[in-house]
Amino acid sequence: MRRIGLRTALPWLLLAACAAEQDEQAEQECTPAPGTICTVAGTGLAGVRGDEGPATVAELYSPMDMTLDPSGAVYLLDWNNHRIRSIDDRGIIHTVAGVGELGDGPEGPALAAHFNHPTNIAFDKQGLMIVAAWHNSRVVRVDLESGLLENLAGTGKRAYAGDGTAASAAILDLPASVACDADDNLFIMDQANQTIRRIDSDGVIDRFAGRCIIGACDDGEAPARCPDTDKWSCISDTDQDACKKPCSAAYGGDDGPALEARFAQPVGQSADPAGRIAFDADGNLFIADTGNHRIRKIDRDGIITTVAGNGQAGPDGDGGPALLASLDNPADIAIGADGSLYIADTYNHCIRSVTPDGIIDTLAGECGRDGFAGDGQAPAHALFNRPYGIALDAHDNLYVADTYNHRIRLITR
Repeated sequence: MRRIGLRTALPWLLLAACAAEQDEQAEQECTPAPGTICTVAGTGLAGVRGDEGPATVAELYSPMDMTLDPSGAVYLLDWNNHRIRSIDDRGIIHTVAGVGELGDGPEGPALAAHFNHPTNIAFDKQGLMIVAAWHNSRVVRVDLESGLLENLAGTGKRAYAGDGTAASAAILDLPASVACDADDNLFIMDQANQTIRRIDSDGVIDRFAGRCIIGACDDGEAPARCPDTDKWSCISDTDQDACKKPCSAAYGGDDGPALEARFAQPVGQSADPAGRIAFDADGNLFIADTGNHRIRKIDRDGIITTVAGNGQAGPDGDGGPALLASLDNPADIAIGADGSLYIADTYNHCIRSVTPDGIIDTLAGECGRDGFAGDGQAPAHALFNRPYGIALDAHDNLYVADTYNHRIRLITR
């Protein structure tokens, strides 16, 4: 079954009408054209119905993200439906992984897998789908040809352990994002552990960036390692109870080794998915440091810097240096062919862009205002409601997971 990329999508999309607008907005035709935004999946109503029918009249439930495979096909994370869905070249939506019921099914048929809020996907060089199975506390791999799923990392427990050992025996805590580098090493944003971990070609996992430290150390105080875990603690009592506490959010480490950096990703059972990661063409790793309201970069020498965000939550700074701008819980990033950076500025309800020379502007939406509007118009006239995910195709057309509007939207460049 072929699935949709923009180049094959345009013929059917030109004939398709967008779904009925929610609230007072009347139904209207929406044809993707340069300089416009359109809904390409979802009606705006939370639900699960619609498989094997047109994606524009299917229901989604808080879609969290979407990813394009190497051929340009689109796959979306239907988050509260605990499924991964795709759209074929006729505009028909299908479920490709997940039975839609909560549970823990790391091995076997992908369509029978019991996911618990799968949050992000990537594709390796073999074209296999890698899934950040967030509340499952696992990273799994799906072979779409055979329809089989296997566990890559995590045991299903939620803690931090296993660095230097086989990834399948390691313990993660809310793995929120995955990305492969040019050598096909797999990187995982281990959200609640405030670290990025790397699985090498031998299947061994290790810490690549960030530190899991409990509490705040006094000046000159070094954290102590917790027993039987990869956590460290600045609480004087590192007994079992103290070391069960979550890794503390913090900000630090810029201009130094990424291994010493501190991140601020949301933690807890009700936390938002956050901290998406992505590589640019030069092998630099970009990070949405969500709770720090910053976008950061780890270069090929392992040095971390901030490239956007001043650390203050807000919508300000357009037209000026990205480092002086305010963001509000940015959850995702994408990098264009020319090196431009795109940001899902989630709590600001807008998409922002940063030029290669570091100037930030709003690409789509009205920062600081939520809603739904703008289909068929210029992206500047759009309104979003908590856009958590973005993805670029090969032509820099931008897909947006308009999460609280239960839609996937497409900005055609």
